[in-house]
Amino acid sequence: MGFCLLDTGFFAVTVRYSLLKKGVYFYYRRIPEDLRGHYGGKLHRRVSLQTNQPQVAAQKIAALAAKDDALWASLRSSEGQRLGLTTIQAREGAEALIEKLGLAAGDGFRADQIAYGNIVDVLDDYFGSRYSDYQRARNDENFGSMFPPESFYTPVEKEAVRLVMDDPKKHRVLLTDALEVYLKNHDKGEQGKFAKDTRRAIQHVIAAVGDFPLNVYRREHANAVREHLVARGGKTGTVRREINRIKAVLNVGLIEFDLGSVKNPFEKLRIVNEDHDAESREPFTAEELWTIGKACQEHDDDIRHIIALQADTGARLGEIVGLRVEDVVLNHATPHIHIRPHQKLGRTLKTDASERKVPLVGIALSAAQRASEASRKLGHKNGWLFPRYASDGSIKATHASNTINKWLQTVTKTDKTSHSFRHAMRDRLRHANAPQDIQDAIGGWGSRTVGMGYGEGYRLEQLRLQLENAVLG
Repeated sequence: MGFCLLDTGFFAVTVRYSLLKKGVYFYYRRIPEDLRGHYGGKLHRRVSLQTNQPQVAAQKIAALAAKDDALWASLRSSEGQRLGLTTIQAREGAEALIEKLGLAAGDGFRADQIAYGNIVDVLDDYFGSRYSDYQRARNDENFGSMFPPESFYTPVEKEAVRLVMDDPKKHRVLLTDALEVYLKNHDKGEQGKFAKDTRRAIQHVIAAVGDFPLNVYRREHANAVREHLVARGGKTGTVRREINRIKAVLNVGLIEFDLGSVKNPFEKLRIVNEDHDAESREPFTAEELWTIGKACQEHDDDIRHIIALQADTGARLGEIVGLRVEDVVLNHATPHIHIRPHQKLGRTLKTDASERKVPLVGIALSAAQRASEASRKLGHKNGWLFPRYASDGSIKATHASNTINKWLQTVTKTDKTSHSFRHAMRDRLRHANAPQDIQDAIGGWGSRTVGMGYGEGYRLEQLRLQLENAVLG
């Protein structure tokens, strides 16, 4: 089943696995026949999406479908079957079954010899009553070699036996369990892009090898994930970022679930020819900067304000797009922008050293004045300087980048992007003989050292003089 999300008359976009009932959308999907035992014999998965908005439903359906695809692939894998992986539904069924049999999780693990025999008898009686050949499999060596007793179990029964016989203190923690803990405890866990990027990285692991207990992953699994990522055709820098996200999730999972003795197989994972495919970013030339500045003043809109602010501050695009109205300080002896996080509003920075105050000179000053004026006319509706690309919980730097880069390439007749402003600013400061630590203070480069925590740092006036030499010189 499905619904039509978009129909232009020339083509239509249909969302599968959906059901609309009493105005509410549901995720509705047929469970593969070979996996139904993991769902108590149910034929379909039905999950309320708690929305009547088709666009919202489509996003939730895509996420649930991807999760089911990954889980089902893991259940079908030889390693998943060896480990006895199963679903939450099967786990709940197993817990109900052992309670019905008068047993509890870990009884077999804790029992002495006599009690252990009694527990085995309870299980044998149960399976013997359900499967006519079970006792034969238990007692006839030849028959049992062809049909082991456990081959009769349903997924629920396999999980029930595992719960009874395993150490209950050794909770089996899957990679997806670690993912949820990671996002729950991370400062950026509730931010859409961060969560989406992290989930995507973990989906690569599941697609390549499976969703297994954390202590099961070995170096061979990490190597397989790396090869999976490389085979997708992305640059090695992209592969490294995905591996770093995977490594971070595993590290947190190993700590939070007391698995500190388990090594993270993604540590020190090498990528052949790493960074050899990286493209060097060329800075804008002085002539190109002059052309861009003139064009920005002629257009005088939010896109050009963002570009001008980047050009003469050297800030990252996301740092400019994510400015709040109060971050632009014009009624000061040294007008400046305060690049800082607003965690509760979803505004974060790349590093701790990225938080800084940058004086406004050149076209950045006029752009800040015009942007602030435009914001006042709009009544500061949401507090963001550039509300087209920023709102609470959503800083759309990528959207801005697409528009800005296209315009820049049209104006300069090059393939340079907005990030070239940062490279250009570094060169401009060097050419103006600005000290290295002042360059770092202006651009937010490097990492914050212990020494940086002492004193007040450079005064804005000192930074302004260096910037003026670089920008206006």
